[in-house]
Amino acid sequence: MTIWEAAVLGLVQGLTEFLPVSSSGHLTLLQAMFGIEEQGLLFSVLLHFGTLVSVFICFWNDIVGMIREFFSLLRDLFRGKPNINKTPMRRQMIMVILATIPMVVAVFLNDTIESLFSSTLLVGFMLLITAVLLVVTDMHGFGRKDASTATWRDALTIGAMQLVAIIPGISRSGTVLTGGALRGFSRAFAVKFAFIMSIPVILGANIFSVVDAMQEGLDPALIAPCIVGVLVASLSGIAAIKFMNMLVKRRSFRPFVLYCTLIGLVSILVSLIF
Repeated sequence: MTIWEAAVLGLVQGLTEFLPVSSSGHLTLLQAMFGIEEQGLLFSVLLHFGTLVSVFICFWNDIVGMIREFFSLLRDLFRGKPNINKTPMRRQMIMVILATIPMVVAVFLNDTIESLFSSTLLVGFMLLITAVLLVVTDMHGFGRKDASTATWRDALTIGAMQLVAIIPGISRSGTVLTGGALRGFSRAFAVKFAFIMSIPVILGANIFSVVDAMQEGLDPALIAPCIVGVLVASLSGIAAIKFMNMLVKRRSFRPFVLYCTLIGLVSILVSLIF
């Protein structure tokens, strides 16, 4: 793998991880259509680490606040005075935990999921489904719920929808935004929740890969490409998060609907022809 290929993969990973267009689907299409060699397991783990850094940088205050509330809740439990509604930040922390629970199912589907990444035809159809989800989001609209008023049912519902996004081509952030809209989240809270929810998802996905990745090792010739890939993924991830935070002030996800529809149709046609 060359430095330029690593940079391209890092750019695609960083941008599409947080935009509602499916990062896994784009990486599959990129490798298949442009002949970029499949990245090693360790490289894949490092790219996801890069996007994780993006979330930590952009939502540092929320992350620190939730960590504090986690230990504060443990202290309250020890004292026999648990109060999950003590602060909005505590409620947000608990909602992230609850929303992550449905993803446990993905552990038992790991082999099946990996086999799906070789099908550009499947990715094409799933991108069309992502477009439909975004249309539903626009048509339904958002509500007024935030961390202080959202419920545990909201968190579990959105977590269940996120589980669907393990299929390449289905956008994780897109399904979470749709779930947030259907459950009455405000636009700002839906977007922030989608990003913060990526932390346990990315960590969980990589925990099962890191041991195998370390055993696989890293070719010394790939050290430079890996560094470049991580840096590009981090920077492009920050750009994508900031872009989505600006976009949340608008009323339509139409540009992403059109984009997913176009890329989906092209992928399907190319898969059928070649």
